[in-house]
Amino acid sequence: MEVHHPHQNPHGPKKWKEYLVEFLMLFLAVSMGFVAENLREKHIENERSEELIQAFIIDVKENQKQLDSIILKNQKLSNYFDSLSMNHATINNTINLSDLAYSLDFWIYRFINRKIIFEQMKSSGALRYIQNKEVLKAILQYEEHANLAETRSMETETQYYFDQFRPGLQKLLPPSFFILRAIGNTSIRNIAIAVHPGFTKNFNLHENELRKQLEDTKLSIDQIRDLSKLWVHREERLELSLISQLGLRKEGIKLLQLLEHPE
Repeated sequence: MEVHHPHQNPHGPKKWKEYLVEFLMLFLAVSMGFVAENLREKHIENERSEELIQAFIIDVKENQKQLDSIILKNQKLSNYFDSLSMNHATINNTINLSDLAYSLDFWIYRFINRKIIFEQMKSSGALRYIQNKEVLKAILQYEEHANLAETRSMETETQYYFDQFRPGLQKLLPPSFFILRAIGNTSIRNIAIAVHPGFTKNFNLHENELRKQLEDTKLSIDQIRDLSKLWVHREERLELSLISQLGLRKEGIKLLQLLEHPE
């Protein structure tokens, strides 16, 4: 009887071609696995890139809305201070402080760059997901200019406003000017009443004296010139901010066109 040994290959030893085929099949299977994984990761990156771009578009649109509002207000404010300074810088006109108290605009309108998504993309390294170099360059350039506009608005303009403009006005104008301005401005008056309910009562008690003090206050030519300098420098800072804001709004329009309607 023939005895069969389990470790003995009944078909004889494998040929080298069979080993080669098995190696090639194994290599192909591993390679295909790598290719499939790379394709999957590529697909995920493309999806993530699209999600981030759509979120970034929302941020840019919010900036555009903010710029539309701020530019209109700052243009009006810039023209106002330019007119004031021109009217009193060289012409020896007296200033009606009662009229000025109700007309002088003390507001400051500051641009704050909305960059939540961009900072997220930068910190997480997700900017590499954006394969279109033109789009990536446009995004980086936009953020650089948006940060400049914010700096000019939040630092350059604001610093002058609080360090020189307001202190200069407080030095040149009497207390009655600021009190009458507050009572004459609806929004300021409402805030004052909400914070200090006795504001109106106190004003009513001293209204006649306050108005008389303001009417009797006459600024000298030198004081008028000093006020004019404050208005000139205020307008200069507004102009610098407007240059950045107008440029950024124009750049935002082009960027949105590029992001929403890629070729």
